Amino acid sequence: MGFFDLKAICAVCDGEAGLHRYRIANKEWVCPTCYKKAGSSLKKFIAKATADEIREAIAKTSNNSTELDHFKATKKIGTLVEFDDHQKKWLVLSEILGRRNRSIVYRYEDILDFELLDDGESIASGGQGRAPINGGYFSHTGTMAGGLTGKRRTRGVCNSLQIKVTMNDINDPVVYIHFLKNAKSKRDEMVYRSLFEQAQECVSTFQVICDRENNQKPLTETAFSVADEIKKFKELLDDGIITEEEFHKKKLELLR
Repeated sequence: MGFFDLKAICAVCDGEAGLHRYRIANKEWVCPTCYKKAGSSLKKFIAKATADEIREAIAKTSNNSTELDHFKATKKIGTLVEFDDHQKKWLVLSEILGRRNRSIVYRYEDILDFELLDDGESIASGGQGRAPINGGYFSHTGTMAGGLTGKRRTRGVCNSLQIKVTMNDINDPVVYIHFLKNAKSKRDEMVYRSLFEQAQECVSTFQVICDRENNQKPLTETAFSVADEIKKFKELLDDGIITEEEFHKKKLELLR
């Protein structure tokens, strides 16, 4: 079917694709309306996306729009990040005027780990089941709680200051929060210090979230099965069927 064929059909909505249509995978077409509805949820170049992937992106964009409507920020960090602690969700604001209109709402439970990058060098990190670098949280003074300082540079010029967040999402596994992007700023000047303090607060907030999520996770089935097995062997010990030495030996094997 040629490009100028007016009867070309959109593989997503089955309507007419029109003259301003887009070619997608499998030699199919998508209409401008469906392409627009997919929005930023479509992570592939349109020419490589399948009709099913575009449908999935449209559904995700629609769901995200609903979540944005219900998002109520309980904590804001500068004009970049907002947290809704009641719904356990967070988002990154648009870098232009700090707007929400194109923001994606993420869930606390999907945060796997994160790191603060200064010109590409990791100077603080944390995540699920981990403590922040050197085992402390950032304080308001710019040091790690407990007097630790991490790897922070204090001199020279910084071109990039960002937080990289790894999410439990195979299609969108990384979220970047840009505090300073492609702009030179001296590290001993007020602009950099202010942005660095915001980044510190954000890192500490993410670690608090991860710690809380870890504490709320139920015991796994494996943990339950091990406990059940130990209980069974304890009953055998109490009944005199096995010796205390045999019980402790089996217990150590199960706990390995």
